[in-house]
Amino acid sequence: MSLLAEHMAERRGRILAAARRLIAERGFEGLTMRELARASRVSVPTVYNLFGGKHAVLLAELEETFAAVAGSLEGVGGRGVVERAFAICNTGNRELLAVPAYSRELVHVFLVAEETRPMRRAINERYVALMAGVLADGQDAGELVLWVNPIVLARRMFAHYVHAMIEWAGGELADHEFRAATELGMSLMVLGVATGRARRALIAHAEASQAMLLPRRARRALRGQALRGQARKGG
Repeated sequence: MSLLAEHMAERRGRILAAARRLIAERGFEGLTMRELARASRVSVPTVYNLFGGKHAVLLAELEETFAAVAGSLEGVGGRGVVERAFAICNTGNRELLAVPAYSRELVHVFLVAEETRPMRRAINERYVALMAGVLADGQDAGELVLWVNPIVLARRMFAHYVHAMIEWAGGELADHEFRAATELGMSLMVLGVATGRARRALIAHAEASQAMLLPRRARRALRGQALRGQARKGG
């Protein structure tokens, strides 16, 4: 990377960091390019040259998140379909929950604003293609049945993830419930077409995620039932 490219990348990173902080504090509508330039210690023309406008800043943030999610597959290369699918899901969750106030605002803007419709479609397709590739690899490895269409399944999985994001952004789900809801939905959707070891792993994930969505009293009762069942088996 040339010195100029490094300098531009550093300024882009500074601007995005400032945008996250300002949006978390004041919301997306409260963000102005002049204030963003001041907070990131660059000129207003520099912000426009690097991004082009407020919604372009949003797109850059979404691109960074997608890069992190796609990069998560490198750490699980050669692993099974369950590990790779959960790498995508868990990395997406981690990115969203890193700065909750900021992410909630972005969810509202991304899903509602008319200006974001083209980027919304493009980002959606990239996530679907990423997950569909993982599912297709799972079919090749014999972990998923062959009759299921990976793209159709990936679209349904992404739609469920978006629904959970909306509930979380609206305050209906706490952070830990959002993680559990996304993991449970993915587990149940893939479970119906999984075989062998993958199926057993998905059942374990689904049981753990479901328990996190139960009220605390119900979780205690469920653990008690499990312990009594183990005791009966041991006896």
